Amino acid sequence: MASIAAPEHLALGDCLPPGDRHGVSVHLPTWSDTLGWATRDPRILEVMLVGYPRFFIPRVVDKLAASIVNAHVLRVPSLTSSLALIVCSRNHAELGRDFIIGSAKKLGLGDIPIDVVRVTWETGIVDEGNQNGGSEGKAVDPGREDIYAVPYPGELFPAAKAFWQHTGYGISSRRATLWLENSPFLSPPSAQQPVRPLLVDPEAVRDRTKIAKSEIKKRIAAGMSVPDGITADVKDVFLYPAGMTAIAEVAAAIQAVRRPERSSPCVAAFFGRLRSFLYVDTSKVLTTVLSYTTTLLTSSPSEIPALEAALAAGTLKLDALFTEFPGNPLLQSPDLTSLHALARKYNFVLVVDDTVGTAANLHLLSSCDVMCTSLTKMFSGACNVMGGAVTLSPKSPFKEDLSSALGERVGECRWFEEDVLVMEENSRDFVGRVRRASANAEKVVVDMLRRHPSVADVYYPKGSASQDVYDRFRIKGEGYGFLLSVRFTTPGKAAAFYDALDVAKGPSLGTNFTLCCAYTLLAHPKELAWASEYGVVEDLVRISVGLEEEAWLRERLGKALRVAGEYISSPSSSLVNLTVGGVIGIRSIQQLRNPKNRRDVLRSPSTNTTTSVSDSYFGVDRCGLRSNGRRLRFGL
Repeated sequence: MASIAAPEHLALGDCLPPGDRHGVSVHLPTWSDTLGWATRDPRILEVMLVGYPRFFIPRVVDKLAASIVNAHVLRVPSLTSSLALIVCSRNHAELGRDFIIGSAKKLGLGDIPIDVVRVTWETGIVDEGNQNGGSEGKAVDPGREDIYAVPYPGELFPAAKAFWQHTGYGISSRRATLWLENSPFLSPPSAQQPVRPLLVDPEAVRDRTKIAKSEIKKRIAAGMSVPDGITADVKDVFLYPAGMTAIAEVAAAIQAVRRPERSSPCVAAFFGRLRSFLYVDTSKVLTTVLSYTTTLLTSSPSEIPALEAALAAGTLKLDALFTEFPGNPLLQSPDLTSLHALARKYNFVLVVDDTVGTAANLHLLSSCDVMCTSLTKMFSGACNVMGGAVTLSPKSPFKEDLSSALGERVGECRWFEEDVLVMEENSRDFVGRVRRASANAEKVVVDMLRRHPSVADVYYPKGSASQDVYDRFRIKGEGYGFLLSVRFTTPGKAAAFYDALDVAKGPSLGTNFTLCCAYTLLAHPKELAWASEYGVVEDLVRISVGLEEEAWLRERLGKALRVAGEYISSPSSSLVNLTVGGVIGIRSIQQLRNPKNRRDVLRSPSTNTTTSVSDSYFGVDRCGLRSNGRRLRFGL
């Protein structure tokens, strides 16, 4: 689907794209809806059909987990587990188990016994004495490979959810659907759905998947290569089920290559808290899951000399440095030339995430060791499948060692066949789509926004303080990307603009249809003060521009800007007449966190129904809350 003709007719909680049960975004049409999501308002959560899969565990995965837990409880009546983490490899299951156990200890819950359970297609849960077997590495029909469950007590949901989110290791919605609808263990023949091609002719599907992976790798390698310069080899491209999985696997491979001592773990720097503002889950997976020691560096002009001084003095020793080009959401570009020179001089791995910039606009591979890409975004564009890729630079001194370490891990072999086939089909016109979306962003959206008096700042590579750095790597004749962020002169104008903009609204980016979101409320709802220190303010509006006709975009953007221009702020409040999930009188999350406001009543303007604000939100639990005595299994 290239665009959504009338997104104004979408309802709160609808799938994006509409009607696709494997959609990776969800429609949040108003500012108050987004605030309701950020505060875990049951009014919002209960109508969400889907969400971004790492932030919102797909409902079909929840159903599969419940079925497996119920079967496990029947076999082990003393079991206290009520939920389960579902992944596709034993390695990831064991990592998840250890993470959950470690989290329990940190919470003072002691040693909670948590097992890894192998589940087979035909017979279901395998006896504990047979846990060492399994289908990994064996010739098994596609889709029927064993899956692994990690049952755990409900109070440890936040830990399991954090592992799911930070790593991207969880089972995909398509694989979960196949199991629920067709596995003899879960669905008796009389109840099974129409058999899918994957089960009718598995050899044909296996062959198609092999060809599809090869085509995807060729597209990525071709995009990374520079005529008369660096040439990427398809054997140095590794495919994964999610972009965060690609980052996690690279970090694990670096550990394998560097072989840190237990007393001296791997050290990584994240470059981009000010001008690049590195994506939060990149730092989370390294620190909380893989036990890296990390340091955060701003990408201000003085930071690189300071970094070099620390490296030269030996006060900082790095195994890796991670950055994005350009950064999300402020779209500034770090000085890769200088960082790459430091990487060679001080022997650390430079990892760059080019998801926002894309290989269609930029040639970056010669200035890093590893490129990580979320294929979920513009490479797919259709917003209905997850995927990730790692590309090793042929010039990197670490290439052979990293290639060997990546090849030894489960990685790409666990990417579900149906997901691979969807990704291959979606990505056939990748370069053309990036070109059109970039032109729409630059010539229509950015131009209109920068001319409007209600707009304080537009964050976009062209016209930014780091445009000269971006231009250094920009392919001749190509553009500045499809993503931009906007800061309005007042928070009220930001919310008014958001509500009036008739486009799809929700998490993710790089979709063929224009997609807008209240970025900070989605990505950093409990870190607002910290985020604002680096320019990522609470009322930041991010727009991922799509493939629509210019006239369509101009009409909708013009209307929203008129509404923002007419909005007049009250002297007493920055967000007067707006509601937080329908909370009357509350203007922002910061106010909602105030203890004296916690007893206010949530009122839905559309239904006039009320529910109390849960105190669970205001604690340290980032990943879930209890409402009416049950845990809502959603969250960021």
